[in-house]
Amino acid sequence: MELNRRTKTLIITLAISLFLLIIGILIGDIGIIGNFIILSVFIVSIPQVLMSYIEYRDIKDMEAKFPFFLRDLTESIRSGMPLHKAVINAGKVDYGKLSKEVKKMAHQLTWGVNIIKVFEQAEKRLKQSEIMSKNMRIIIETYKTGGEIDKTLDSISNAILTIQETQNERKSMLNQYVVAMYAITYIFIGIIVGISKLLIPIFSSSTGASIGALGTIMGNPCESCLYMPSGSCFPCYIYFNICTLLGTNKETIGCYYLGLFFSMIIVQSICSGLVAGQISEGSIRAGIKHSMIMLTTSFGIIFILVKLKMLGV
Repeated sequence: MELNRRTKTLIITLAISLFLLIIGILIGDIGIIGNFIILSVFIVSIPQVLMSYIEYRDIKDMEAKFPFFLRDLTESIRSGMPLHKAVINAGKVDYGKLSKEVKKMAHQLTWGVNIIKVFEQAEKRLKQSEIMSKNMRIIIETYKTGGEIDKTLDSISNAILTIQETQNERKSMLNQYVVAMYAITYIFIGIIVGISKLLIPIFSSSTGASIGALGTIMGNPCESCLYMPSGSCFPCYIYFNICTLLGTNKETIGCYYLGLFFSMIIVQSICSGLVAGQISEGSIRAGIKHSMIMLTTSFGIIFILVKLKMLGV
């Protein structure tokens, strides 16, 4: 069974993650096990997310060139070429990411493969694109029934171009909401700075705990995990790693709030980016690029704020 690139990558990353977890178990330190679990999640998820977005981007590029491929077939057929000759001729034209599929179809036809089988195999390869797979099926059925294939191809290309124009108009109209998702993320960072400057001085004391307005003792919830590791300390180990990454002392209460707020920002950036993609392009996968931008910029802002002593102290 032939495995695609994503499946191969998933198998390799799962094997690496399993190896790390086995090492952590053999060491027996719960803190190291927790760190390896976090690292394993990133090792497995990040390549899959990036490859998913690359596939989505390639499909969109292919869909954009698909109408021009159909129009070239139409012109060739109207000039007197049969369909299989028109496809072979189109294999010499550059259609971006779609060229690979067109050239594969052209090569199959030069080898004498039946044209219906060639289009059926292309339909299966392009099944991730609803637009291309459905229209490939229409072309196949039209050819089988002996219909006017040139008129069918011309109608399909015009319909796809109309759909794409509508989608572009929709995207431009909804760009203001995408900007709003970015604004929400960065405003959230500002709120976190305000909360940190207000709460941490109240909760901090020389003993690591303070008396709140209602008489309750409020200190560093992760303080005990520094000296007595346990399974319940897993979130604290995440916060400790964040503080180490940002260069903050993990023994302070500021580390606890920095880790907590940084985790919230990560969730906020990822979710806001995915929502932005769904709003602008109607696909969650399209939001991966927005999530990556928000994550990168948010990390940079947090890093600067920590260096300026506005967070984590």
